[in-house]
Amino acid sequence: MLVYEIYLFLFTTIVLVWIVFYKFFLWLFYPVLWIFESVKKWYYKVTSLNKIKEQVLDGNIKSDIHLENKEKVKNAEKLKSKLSRLFLQVEVFKQKWDLELLEQKLVEILSIDENNQKALEMLSNLYINLWKEKKAFPLLKKLIQVDMENDNAIWNLAKIYLDLWEINTAEILIKKAISLNNKNYRYYVTYADILYNQWKLEDAIDTIKRVLQLRPNNVIYMDALATLYEELGEYKKAKALWLEILELEPEYEKAKKKIK
Repeated sequence: MLVYEIYLFLFTTIVLVWIVFYKFFLWLFYPVLWIFESVKKWYYKVTSLNKIKEQVLDGNIKSDIHLENKEKVKNAEKLKSKLSRLFLQVEVFKQKWDLELLEQKLVEILSIDENNQKALEMLSNLYINLWKEKKAFPLLKKLIQVDMENDNAIWNLAKIYLDLWEINTAEILIKKAISLNNKNYRYYVTYADILYNQWKLEDAIDTIKRVLQLRPNNVIYMDALATLYEELGEYKKAKALWLEILELEPEYEKAKKKIK
């Protein structure tokens, strides 16, 4: 019995000591636990609010982007509609041959859309036809920047450089135009003119022959070829051409004078 009582006493003592120490440690660490729980609650609260803010901001950004894109589309449609109306007016003035109003409308289009290829082409061609090369010059340069393979614009610019006596620049440009379109006889005519001004008469003759391949029996270019032959002293070839011209056009005065 004594041993049993001793064990019971020890067990009871241990339990009591454990209970006392547990309450002591619980009381001791209670502030720490309270702080920990408070921080935990604050952290979850903050992170939750941040997530909500992010969702709201993300929604606002998406909404702003959508509105911005919608506004851009709307403005683009307005611009397209306005340009269409202006081009209709351009066609009306073109049909009426009202060159002053035609010029004004094309200038107005370019004030709205400075890179409008169609307007650049029409206005530069208008100035060239009116012998206003100074006005056409910057438009042609702009047009070539917009469309680097616009052979017609390159050709027109080459002619202006030729008139300005910048022969080398004109030659580079006309070669570019021919490389883009080797079926346009006008490009070869300009090239022959450039070669003639460089006193490359044999090359000019070859170029005029190319013109006549594209425009056979054209007395104007046959005349040019005959004249080049005369300048080289090849009078037999020149005479043969003058006779051929007379067969095509018996009343061609220059050919009749040359034969006499």
